[in-house]
Amino acid sequence: MQNPFYKIVPEIITSISNPSVKELVKLRESARRRRERESFFVEGIEDLLTMMAAGKEVSEIYYNSRLAIHSGSMKDIERWKESETLQLQELGEDAFLKAAYRRNPDGVVGIVQSWDLGLSNLKCDELNQPILLLDEIEKPGNLGAILRTSEALGAGSVILSEPRVDFFNPNVVRSSRGLLANVNLAVGEKGEIFEYLEKFGLEFVATSAKADQCSHEFQYQANSVLVFGSESKGLGEFWKGKIKKWIRLKMLGSANSLNLNVSVGCVLNDYNRIN
Repeated sequence: MQNPFYKIVPEIITSISNPSVKELVKLRESARRRRERESFFVEGIEDLLTMMAAGKEVSEIYYNSRLAIHSGSMKDIERWKESETLQLQELGEDAFLKAAYRRNPDGVVGIVQSWDLGLSNLKCDELNQPILLLDEIEKPGNLGAILRTSEALGAGSVILSEPRVDFFNPNVVRSSRGLLANVNLAVGEKGEIFEYLEKFGLEFVATSAKADQCSHEFQYQANSVLVFGSESKGLGEFWKGKIKKWIRLKMLGSANSLNLNVSVGCVLNDYNRIN
């Protein structure tokens, strides 16, 4: 009779051709596969812990013992092994490196369930914080950095207007340090976003080098909508026609523009200082 306390330990996956390894690679590389599975790929113990702390569902964890011991991640692996809800699988080093993409991996990757990004989740009527609206953002690294900045500086919500990048792209996750899980975020088309926000009587504010008023002098409303255009084209004609207030960042040097994440950080900092 088998001991009821006996726990079956799965075999270590060593082949880079194993179906589980191939699936990790697909989730890492393919937005289509992420949509099909309603899941996404996360690499790194800290990002996974952030996801868990935010209440997101981590369905599978893969690890390599040598790399996890070297990085100090093994203590969390050992703790997770006692969980009845987490599915853990050890990978040989070659198999793990096939799935991972960071230059110096810490030995842990996971699969996390994606969540609804509908506008109805924003609850704008309950906010007393700025809403960040990003129009046609293109670069996953930039988006991740902006999410990290907005979380740190207290943006109430982030709205992606017809983005050119998948929100659950691994580079978004990495650049945000997993903090995308803490951000109240929605995705939509321009028209539906404006229609949704307009009913709350919110003030739309955007930056322009030609604006008369500087950001650090502007009197922001408590729940202003701060609108930013794409990295390559700037703000599109649709949103230009909806903006009532224009501001500019005070430049002391010869530069006439900044990286999108830096611009967002400057405006949010000015908002916080004034409010």
